[in-house]
Amino acid sequence: ELYNFIEEIKFDRLGVFTYSREEGTPAYDFNDHLEEDIKQYRKNQLMQLQQEISYSLNNQKVGKIFEVLIEDKLAEDLYLGRTYMDSPDIDGVVFVKTYRKLMHGQFIHVKIIEASEYDLIGEMVYESS
Repeated sequence: ELYNFIEEIKFDRLGVFTYSREEGTPAYDFNDHLEEDIKQYRKNQLMQLQQEISYSLNNQKVGKIFEVLIEDKLAEDLYLGRTYMDSPDIDGVVFVKTYRKLMHGQFIHVKIIEASEYDLIGEMVYESS
């Protein structure tokens, strides 16, 4: 049921956790708790589905231009940034290819040229004003 719901809604972002007993909750005293391996299997199935959805949604961004905030320099021609859609530490990033010198905190426009399940790769188009 949950699998079908996720498949239908196609969430942009989704985290999945296995159920754990929490004292003070209605389910705490239930006797028919699932085995850990079953919970892990179900979690993995849901995350696999979400990876496929995320990849499909990210692929739709290829060819589009986004404003990106530069956060780090990874190599001579590679920077790490985020769009307005990306929260630090939990969402994907945009890897930006450019030989121009960019500064931490700078906003630039990036054309997305490639996508993965969680991250995007793009090339700098122009600086934001």
